Amino acid sequence: MKIVHGVLLAGWVAALSGCADQPAHVQTLTASAQSPVNGAEPGNRTTTQLPGKSADDDRVIARINGQPITMGEFMTPLIESRGLQILMGLVQLDLAKQDARDAHITVTQDDISHERDITLLKMFKDADAKEQDQLDDAESKGNTEKAEKLRNQIRADRDTLLAQYLDNQHFSATEFDLKVEINAYLRKAADRGLEGKVTDDMVEKEFGVEYGETAQVRYIQLANMQEVAEARQRLKNGEDFGDVAESMSHNARTAAAKGLMPTFSRQTPGLPETFKQAAFTLQKGQISDTLSLGGNFFILKLDQKFAPKAVKFENVKESLRKSMYDRLAQVAMEQFGTSLGKEAVAKLEVEDPLLKKIYDKFKADQEVAMTDRQKLDDQWKKERDAQAAASQPSATAPATMPAAAPASAPATQP
Repeated sequence: MKIVHGVLLAGWVAALSGCADQPAHVQTLTASAQSPVNGAEPGNRTTTQLPGKSADDDRVIARINGQPITMGEFMTPLIESRGLQILMGLVQLDLAKQDARDAHITVTQDDISHERDITLLKMFKDADAKEQDQLDDAESKGNTEKAEKLRNQIRADRDTLLAQYLDNQHFSATEFDLKVEINAYLRKAADRGLEGKVTDDMVEKEFGVEYGETAQVRYIQLANMQEVAEARQRLKNGEDFGDVAESMSHNARTAAAKGLMPTFSRQTPGLPETFKQAAFTLQKGQISDTLSLGGNFFILKLDQKFAPKAVKFENVKESLRKSMYDRLAQVAMEQFGTSLGKEAVAKLEVEDPLLKKIYDKFKADQEVAMTDRQKLDDQWKKERDAQAAASQPSATAPATMPAAAPASAPATQP
């Protein structure tokens, strides 16, 4: 069952990770909030005494063998375990509503229901693929009664799967509904910004990416000319290209696959033109000259080329436009969600003593993590700069080496 929890938690995670670049799962915070507060021992049901305690804390909400259970006893473990997650969700929803009002955007209950359907489709589309195919067939044949029956079956199945998923993730239906509502606002904001942005020219380029000639390539990423010389000598001695890539390439991900990268076309974005041109000029099994890209050196080998697919542009134009729009909308939603998360962290003032203690500790931990990450990034940059300076090609470098390196390395590079 394919789960897209990142879609479900877009933005919320950004808030819970402060301004950090790498998101953290909400359960991370839950685990950190389980420690006793103010010296209370685990398993002790005695209400934590905190400043600012209200009269409601002493309100009896239940009894067991005559022993009262107060609202304070009830609320303390809830706040410790899920309080900050719920609070951040409410804050982001309120900020999203404020932004929508300022932009004169209206989000209806139908929009929220639609967002829920989109989320469930992404989460469980593999689980109900058979029923979906039957639904498409019934709709194409005009069998409305069968189609409606299948829709109801799909909805029921997805609701069951959702309940199982939320239970496994210890994620309540209330939190899920809250996130769906936030995402409905994010989608409306994304739709407003993307109106008219997917042009016919973009769709034609996407057609080339999706249906044009593609290449399957392996490459070895090297740090300097000494490594290039060693790799080429090993290849000259008859060693398998994949074995050399596995042992020498500095790209850990592709090295683990013996240098193999995802299939790409001439129109695939994110790859330097020099890289694509070199790949498509090779014959099957041929090894390229050395390419200098972004401070690294690359040796390519073409495994095979795939001919363009026999598909007419007009037949797939609108489906391509929709898929492009959906991808752009998802990116925009994630950006808006991250922005909401940062705004929430920057502006939120927590007044409840227990919740404030948890929130302050969380922010302090995030600041330490950000500082450590910045130190690692600075150190990595220094090492890269020193490596690039030491590995500049000499005057005797191959004549096929580009005079200037493109600004970016292949997208498959870490």
